[in-house]
Amino acid sequence: MSYLNCIVLFKNLVIRAISGAVFVALVILSILAPMPYYFGVLFLLIALLGLREFYSLTGKMSQVSVNRLIPMLAGVALFSAVFANAFNLLPEKCAYFLYAIYILLVSVAFIIELFRVKENPIKNIAISVMGQFYILFPICAMTILEAKEPIYLLAFFITIWASDTGAYLTGMCFGKHKMFERVSPKKTWEGLFGGFVFSLITAYVFNIVTEDSIAAQPLWSWILFAVVVFVAGTLGDLIESLFKRTLNVKDSGSIMPGHGGVLDRFDSALLAAPLAVALAYCVF
Repeated sequence: MSYLNCIVLFKNLVIRAISGAVFVALVILSILAPMPYYFGVLFLLIALLGLREFYSLTGKMSQVSVNRLIPMLAGVALFSAVFANAFNLLPEKCAYFLYAIYILLVSVAFIIELFRVKENPIKNIAISVMGQFYILFPICAMTILEAKEPIYLLAFFITIWASDTGAYLTGMCFGKHKMFERVSPKKTWEGLFGGFVFSLITAYVFNIVTEDSIAAQPLWSWILFAVVVFVAGTLGDLIESLFKRTLNVKDSGSIMPGHGGVLDRFDSALLAAPLAVALAYCVF
């Protein structure tokens, strides 16, 4: 490797590290903030950016032309309803009114295809609704987890970040056996095992840290939580890789220097979040 290439590589690593640190800091601060509004603003922004990236990506498919405005407005309505309801910020009837607006806007996404005269309205409707399930619902699930107990959402993200880091380091040092080469050529079974070990370490740490707090849980509960998040997060990562490989793109966006888009950073969390909420309410 030439001297110039080394400088470029080092510069890219520095940019990636700074960008990642800022992202992690914003997420953690919003989770631990005394007022829920910081969390609400940041995660609503993440939801909208994620929807925009998703509809931009799927717009590269043939015969797909989604009207982004309607599903993104629907996203605002649903997130606002879930957020207000979870934190008891509005009277119950107001939250129900926001849910009704969401249902109305989703219905409009169907009706509007009558007048757009596009090549394949069924694909447009399917992609529009899929964005709600794939992006918006998991973000709303994170909001519910935050309202239940912020430490659980913090454990959720740290488990994902730790397993990603463990998989990367282990795979880089020891990776030889490809795990899913058709979808993600760089992932190895050795990396998967390293990520699993790191997720278990995270469970042990949270068991100790929360021992004398309201969020205290037995070790087996934290281990179960970590295993479910790890497995679902790994599958979520592979699913987004499948999307990008199908659409022949490297990153979902470019909003985060050195990392790509919002979906590139949240791919593992999207599939794992609803399962984490279900587990938190059933076990914790």
